[in-house]
Formats: sequence, C-alpha cells, structure tokens
Amino acid sequence: MTIDLLAKPPSARTGSQHLRELEDALGTHFDTWVKVGDQWECRSADYDYKDLSHELIYAACSAVWNTRRPVVKELEVGVTLVAFPWKDSATRSTQVLATIIASASSKLLLFALNQTLKAEQQQEELEGLRDENLAFLRQVTEDFEELTFLRSMAEQLTLENSSQGLNHLTNYTLSLLGQLVGIEQLYYLENVKGKSHVSAVWNEFEETTNSLSNWQIESVVDGFSGQLNGKPLVRNKVKPLELGNGIRTIKELIIVPVSTTRTRIGWLVAINRKKNNTENRAEPKWNLSQNELGSRETSLLTTAAAMLGSHSNNLALFDEREKLLVNVVRTLVSAIDSRDPYTCGHSERVALYAKRLASEIGLSDEACEKIYLTGLLHDLGKIGIQDSVLKKDGPLTPKEYAEIQQHPDFGWSILQDLEQFNYVLPGVLHHHERYDGQGYPDQLHGDETPLEGRLLAVVDAFDAMTSTRTYRPSMPLEKAINILAEGAGTQWDSDIVDAFLRVMPEIQEIRDSYRRPPLPKRTQHATSSLVETTTEVPVAV
Repeated sequence: MTIDLLAKPPSARTGSQHLRELEDALGTHFDTWVKVGDQWECRSADYDYKDLSHELIYAACSAVWNTRRPVVKELEVGVTLVAFPWKDSATRSTQVLATIIASASSKLLLFALNQTLKAEQQQEELEGLRDENLAFLRQVTEDFEELTFLRSMAEQLTLENSSQGLNHLTNYTLSLLGQLVGIEQLYYLENVKGKSHVSAVWNEFEETTNSLSNWQIESVVDGFSGQLNGKPLVRNKVKPLELGNGIRTIKELIIVPVSTTRTRIGWLVAINRKKNNTENRAEPKWNLSQNELGSRETSLLTTAAAMLGSHSNNLALFDEREKLLVNVVRTLVSAIDSRDPYTCGHSERVALYAKRLASEIGLSDEACEKIYLTGLLHDLGKIGIQDSVLKKDGPLTPKEYAEIQQHPDFGWSILQDLEQFNYVLPGVLHHHERYDGQGYPDQLHGDETPLEGRLLAVVDAFDAMTSTRTYRPSMPLEKAINILAEGAGTQWDSDIVDAFLRVMPEIQEIRDSYRRPPLPKRTQHATSSLVETTTEVPVAV
C-alpha cells in the first residue's frame, strides 16, 4: 500500500502555544476527531487521508481515547500515523488530534509528542493554580469586605446611635450591602401593621427608572410567600410565569424575611446578580458560578436582616424605656404639684413652653424632647422644701427665701445618681440663674449658664407671672410680656426672650388649652402578680 502525503500548511489554530510549536516543527497541522456515540467524526474542514482505511484511523482514535496516551503507528517506510489526546481549552472536553506525516523515527516522534503533552499539562496545572490563587484572593478580599461591613453595622448598632430610626439604618445597610453582595437592585419592603411598602432602595444603576415599583416588589414577595416559611428564599433562572404582573427583568432573586422577637417587620429583596467581566473566564471546579446567587449572598443578606430586626427590637425597647421614664417623671411631678393646688400644672406647662421654644431656636427633635423632660423635673427639688414655706400666702422672710433657693440643689441631689436623667441636671440646677450674674445657686454670668438653664428661666418666669398664686392673682399677659422685654439682657438672655416673644401666639394657645389630666379612678382591688408555691411535707410512716 502506498500512502500519498498531502501537504498540510500550518493551521491558524488559536489554541495552545505548545501545539502550535509542534505543528510548526513537523510542518503540518493536526485534524480534530471527536467521539459521537460509538463513532468518530473529523471536525477539520480539509480532512482527506486518501487511501488510508477509515478503520485504521478509527482504531487509532479509540486506542488514544481508552489509554489517554499517544499512538504512533508506522504505516510504511517513512510514513507514520500520529494520534494523541488533547483537551480543548474552550469546552474542557477531551478530543483526539491526528495526522499522517513523513518521519524517519517513530521513537523520536513519540518522544516529541510526550514532551508536548507534558508541557501542556504543566501549563494547564499552572493556569489552574493561577485561577485558584485568584479565586483565593477574591475570597480573602470578600472576607475582608464582609468584616468591614459587619464592623460598620456594629458601629451603627451601638447604644450611642440608638436614637437613629430604622429607616436611617436600612438606607445605610442597603448602600453597603448592594455593592458588597454584587447584585443589581436591593429593596427593603417594610411591613407596618399588615400593610407593605418599599421604604428603601439601592440600585446599581444611577437611573432610578430601572427600579421596580412598590406594587411590583410587593407582588414578588406575595408570589413566593408560600415558599418562605420564615426562611430565606434563593431562586436562580426565575421564570416570568412565576412572577406575573408583566415583570420580565428578574433573572435571579433572594428574599430574606426581617423579623423582631415579636413580629415580621419586612423583607430584604435582592434582584439579579451583577454582571462583570470575569463571567466568561474559566473558574476552578470548586468555585461557584459567576451567574448565580448563592450561599454567600444569602448569608450576608440574612446577617443584615438579623441586624435590622435586632435594631428594630432595640428601638421598641428604647421607646418603652422612654415611656417608662416619662411616666416616672410625671409621677414625681404629680407628687410635687399635689402639695400645692396653686402650682398644679406649672411643671407641665413649663415643659410644653420649653419644648416649643427649643424648637424655635433650632434645637433638634431629640433635644426638644430632652428639654421637655427637663421642664417637667425643673422644680423636683421643691419636694424637700417645708410646706409652711412652700404654701405661705404672704411675703417670705430672708430665712424662708434662702430655703426656697435650695430647691435647685435638692433637685440635682435627687437626680444626679440616675444616669438616664443626667441630661436634665443643667436645667434643673440652673433655671434660676440670671444673665447679669445675680441669680442662684451659682451666680453664673451670661453664657456661663447652660442653654437649658437660660431657656427654662424665661418660660418658668412667664408661667409664674401668668398663674394665680396664694399671695397674688395672675398677671395680665401684656404685663408679663413687658416685664420679659424689660428684663432681656439683665435677668434673661435677650436672644431667648426674643425667640419666646416670636412664638407667643402658640404659647398663649398652649396656656389656654392646657388641662391637667384627671387622676385615674380605681374600679377594683389590685391583684398580686406573684405565684404562690406549696411544698409537700413528707409524712412519716
């Protein structure tokens, strides 16, 4: 049998450098054979082996396939069939490369093939190690970013920031989480008394027009509610029919419930994995797909949901604590007011005036609430003043006046050990200081007196002047206003007096509409909350 060798120019193959070098050295190129079922098919366009039997090439391909080793078969003197296994770089599948070449030495040819395969294997292992190193680097980077995220969240959850509402933390969380998780859109669907609305949105794209509407997010959560059962839901390759309502943009989805110890308060909804330039790169076998949402994203969202739920729970506890403190304050104020019917309601009115005045001079809502509680407690020290002095219907003697002047110190002494009430101490202690330094207890001048003290001094004096006392009737409003104006800069801070006069119509409305809440009437006896237990005494037999 005589084999006609066809001249095969070097191919334009874009694969391995080692394979191209081998083809250049041999002056030919290799045909690609793939196994389809039990048959072999050649995928090379210029395949033509002339007189060579197909059974012979099929047998060579099968031998390579079974042993994963090269086959070098001399067909006749100077003509050799070469076949060897090769892994396609794109599909990662094993193929067989084959050709017929002129060769004087089969051993030398086999050696060249083995060296090429060995070099290719080493190159593949190096690339695999490189990919693994890059994957490990990404993992370390992600771990560091996650730690940074958790640290940032922890800082937001400190007691110092407890005054910040849930909306603030939610927006802060979504801005961090959106980029860290690597998703296109992130929503917080808030649930308030059974009604849901989107209260926070993070969008990878600057155009917010890409964001889904409130009803679309609500319908997505409702559509999967039967599968949630209080646990995170992860869906990749979401089908449009699962969503309904014409939503076609959702491909990947994570829904994580946000709950407190008492109730469900909302859901975090992550939509679509962010596309990046690494999606088409070969990944290590153990690495997750770049096109799917998985355990890492779910874990981060679950952690964020737990923190939001915990913060919401803490806010509720803080709110209950504040209500308890206010009720305690009101109880203390009632104890003071009950001693003198003529000063009944004075502390409450002073607190209301002070809150409005604090708002007028630009203090925050939180500061206004603190001023309100300070106003309620400003005369707490009078509980230490004798009734004969406190209720006296005539002029006070110097000794009695000196006793009255002790009530700021008495109030400070009562409250100073209560850490929760520390912020009221400046106002309680210094609401009788004068701007000219002639007040008490410390004769402070000007701005040496804390702002709370200067503010309360104005509203306290106004309520005292416009209220009836045992020793005089209430003063006309116009006269009280004139006295405040005349005392601005000497007895009181002129800026605060000016601000108070600006809101005088509202102050009048507060004064005219104020009614002290009636004491509750008891309708039944109190029952014990303690549970009695009985211990059985053993009986001697």
